[in-house]
Amino acid sequence: MTTATLEQFVLTHKSPIGHLTATIMQVGASLRTFSVGEIDLVEPYAEDSKAPLCAGQVMSPWVNRLDHGQWTYRGQVLQNPITIVDQDNANHGLLLDHKYDLVSQTESSVTLAALIEPSDGYPFAVQTRVTYQLVDTGLVVTHQAHNLSADAAPYATGAHPYFKFSAVESADLILTTDAETLTVVNSRQIPIGETPTLGTPIDLRHGTRIGDQHIDEDLTDLPRDEHGNAHTYLRTTDGRGLDVWQDEHFKHVVIFTPNYFPTVDGGKTNVAAIEPSTAAPNAFNSGRNLIWLEPGAEFSARWGVDLTL
Repeated sequence: MTTATLEQFVLTHKSPIGHLTATIMQVGASLRTFSVGEIDLVEPYAEDSKAPLCAGQVMSPWVNRLDHGQWTYRGQVLQNPITIVDQDNANHGLLLDHKYDLVSQTESSVTLAALIEPSDGYPFAVQTRVTYQLVDTGLVVTHQAHNLSADAAPYATGAHPYFKFSAVESADLILTTDAETLTVVNSRQIPIGETPTLGTPIDLRHGTRIGDQHIDEDLTDLPRDEHGNAHTYLRTTDGRGLDVWQDEHFKHVVIFTPNYFPTVDGGKTNVAAIEPSTAAPNAFNSGRNLIWLEPGAEFSARWGVDLTL
């Protein structure tokens, strides 16, 4: 059965592709571990440490950067806490350090909830939930939100997992996406425009070895399959690996490929963050794909990981 120890939930599922396991932390609803058999699929971190580089955490009610932590609502400039001091930005929303409440659990799934309470910078009450479920093909993650306020509330959400495929060195993995548009940002990573990815170093439709290129970009205009899903692939040269898919509500994906992710044993390693996001960076100011939840309205969106071994 699923167990809860040290504010974490361990999920298991015996699938046709192997024995799947995942560990979800209550703080930030973070995906701390994910594996099939002996193969790690995310870069883990110690259970008694804070998630490094926002690893696996849920972003809500905004994703990525909020310019100076500010946005304008009904003619007033609202201020949120600055979390990236050198950029003077508020990063990834209000729930990164929030301890989520357990809603329900099974051997292979867990649902956690967090209430975004009204504050000076976000005067709305929004109840959020996230469900992690191990399935035969890999992992499905469902994000939900319910506006409890008397007024429409701006909303975005996303996830921040750092993927790997430990059967090979992470630096040798090939990352591929057909995303057609790159969000152009300034030195503080605030969007200032968009440009086609075609012919740029961020044209990833033919794949890039993650050890060869440092990427930290928001991408949009994502081609969809017949089910409305967009796909980002992280694979070995022989085709094994991960298909990170996201449904039609996730209009953006952020790709981040640092070579300095801290390992459990104190080292550093290459990883590929593939971050399904419903809106653009700074969407509270630009409105780019920002969702406005009417009073009482509910929202649901899914992303997941399908595995090829």
